[in-house]
Amino acid sequence: MSDHPDHVRVAVEDLNASHAENTIPLRADRSRRRFSILKLSNGVASLTTGIDTPPPSEATNGCTGRVSPQDPANACPLSEDWVNPPSDGTRRGGHACSGHQSEHRTYRLAELADQFCDYMHQQRGKTEGGMRTYRWNLKQFMGFVKARTGRLARTGDLTVETIQGWMDDMAAAGLSINTLRCRLASLSSFCAWLVKRGRLAANPVDRMDRPPHKQVPPAVPTPHLMDAMVRAAKERGRMRDVALFLVLRYTAMRREAVARLRVLNLDGEWGFRAVRGKGDKVRDIPVPAPVMRFLHAYVETVLRPALQVLTPETPLFWSTWGRKSVGKIRRPMTGKNIWRLCKVYGRRLGVPKIKPHDFRHGVAMEVLGQRNTMEEVRALLDHTRLDTVQIYTTIRPPQLKKAVAFYDEAAAQLLEDAEDREPRDSS
Repeated sequence: MSDHPDHVRVAVEDLNASHAENTIPLRADRSRRRFSILKLSNGVASLTTGIDTPPPSEATNGCTGRVSPQDPANACPLSEDWVNPPSDGTRRGGHACSGHQSEHRTYRLAELADQFCDYMHQQRGKTEGGMRTYRWNLKQFMGFVKARTGRLARTGDLTVETIQGWMDDMAAAGLSINTLRCRLASLSSFCAWLVKRGRLAANPVDRMDRPPHKQVPPAVPTPHLMDAMVRAAKERGRMRDVALFLVLRYTAMRREAVARLRVLNLDGEWGFRAVRGKGDKVRDIPVPAPVMRFLHAYVETVLRPALQVLTPETPLFWSTWGRKSVGKIRRPMTGKNIWRLCKVYGRRLGVPKIKPHDFRHGVAMEVLGQRNTMEEVRALLDHTRLDTVQIYTTIRPPQLKKAVAFYDEAAAQLLEDAEDREPRDSS
C-alpha cells in the first residue's frame, strides 16, 4: 500500500483492524488514488472508499460532504449482485457518491440509429425501403462527422453548426436541393426521436433553414419509346422481359411492387389483386386483358418448367445467372434487377437514361391526356394527395391547348396573307 497517500492507507488499515472478521479488501485504483473496501455486516454489503461519504440521512441529500472512514455503516448500500454499483438517479457518473457534477453522457450515434430504424419499422410501420433510406442518410452524416473529427459520431455532434457544415459540404459537392432536403428530413426525424427519449435536449434542425421543396417536371417517355422497349424484348426472344415491360407499360407500378408480384396476384383477365405496394398498402390494379393472357402464358410456358414446383406464393419474375465453377443460380428479381434490365434495353435503343420509374410518368401522362381527370391519375399512381400529381398538368397541358385552339384558323389565315404579300424574286 506504499503507493497510496498516507491518509488513505491509514484509513484502510484502521478499518481492517477494527473489522478484521467481517471486512474484505476489494480493490485499489492506482490511477485515481482511490481504495475501496467491501464490508459484510449482518448479511448486507456496503462500500467504503478513501474519499469519504456521508450517510443518506444527512441534509446533504446523500452524496455530498465527508464522514469519517471509521464509520463504514454510513457507506452507500450495495447489492450482493454488484461489486461496483451502477449509477442511479442521485449519481451521475464519475466517483460514486462524489459531490462533483459530471457532464451529460453522450451516446454513439450508430447504436442509436439502429434503435431508431427498428422503432420506425416495427412500431411505425415503415417499409424496408424506407428503412434503407433512413440508414443511408444517417450514415452519410456520421461519415461526415468521422471525416471531420477523426472519431465516431456521438449525440454531442448533433448541433446546428455541425449539421450546417454537413449541408454546406453536400451543396459544395453539387447535390440537388431535393437530396439535401430529404437527408435533412431524415436527420430531423432522428433528432426528434432522440428528444422524446431524453437523449437530446432539443431538435437542432428546428433552428435551421430547410431547403425548399421544388417540384421539377419529371422525365416522361413517349408512348413510342415505351412500346419500343417491349418490341426490343420480343426481338431478343426474352419472354420474361416482355412480360415485365408490359407490366411497367400498362400499370404504372413501381419497380419494387413489380418485384413483389406473385402467382396468386393474377386474377384472370381483370388484372392484379391484393398487390402490396409502397408503405405495405394493398390494392387491386386493372391490367389490359391481352396483357393478362400473355402473363398466364408466361407462367405456364416459362415459369412452371423452370421451377418445376409452382405455388401461389411463387414470385413472377426471376433472375438466372451462373458460372461453370458454381453452376446456375436462380433467385427472385429485386427492384435493382429491374432497374438494371431497363438500362440494358435503354442502351440498345440509344436512350441509356431511361429508368423503370419513367414508365410510371409516361402512363400518367397518357391517362391524363385521354381522360383529363386528375383523380383517376392519382388513383392509378396510388398517391394519397391530389396535389402530388399536379406536376403532370404542367407538362403539355391538354386543357390549355384546347383553350387556345380557336387561334389555329386565324393564325393559318394570317400566314397565308403574309405569303401572298411577299415580293417575288425577279430572277
